[in-house]
Amino acid sequence: MKRLKLISLVLMLTFGSSASAVAQDKVRRVVEDVPTLKNIYRVSAAKTPSGFPVPRYVSLKVGRVNGRTGPSRQHPIAWQYQRRGLPLVVVAETDMWRKVRDVQGDESWIHKPALSGERRVMILEEAPLRAKPREAARVKAVMDANALLKLIECNERQWCQIESDDGFKGWTPINKLWGAHRLY
Repeated sequence: MKRLKLISLVLMLTFGSSASAVAQDKVRRVVEDVPTLKNIYRVSAAKTPSGFPVPRYVSLKVGRVNGRTGPSRQHPIAWQYQRRGLPLVVVAETDMWRKVRDVQGDESWIHKPALSGERRVMILEEAPLRAKPREAARVKAVMDANALLKLIECNERQWCQIESDDGFKGWTPINKLWGAHRLY
């Protein structure tokens, strides 16, 4: 299922004084595809300032992080992320800044110290946490949509072992997670 991003554009119509006042209050919604991970340029670890490949997953180290429109503090703040452990994809980098893409497909630049290399995932929809990596296994817990968990591993059968912050471990299908798929 394609994810769609809504962008608001104000229509500027000038059909007389009464019509233009009404037209300025109308907002038109334009729908476009959110960029996927497939259209990210891949760069080997040897060619990046960090020594890690791009793209790669990271997570927020702290609970409040400004995402800027460019790689400096002089650039305006585009987003403020407020969830410690939120998984992001690094799509470009400089020595001290990382351009990241979030689960909605939005991109911004984040200062390097605010990011962690710890692999975390977000539950996309309510998902069972199973004792073993198979559909018939016992359900240990049910994870709510948007829950953030630590990624332990994923197997070749598309199941991932995850762990909650309070120590619950289990398996769930990879298609229920954002931040677990292979990037290259």
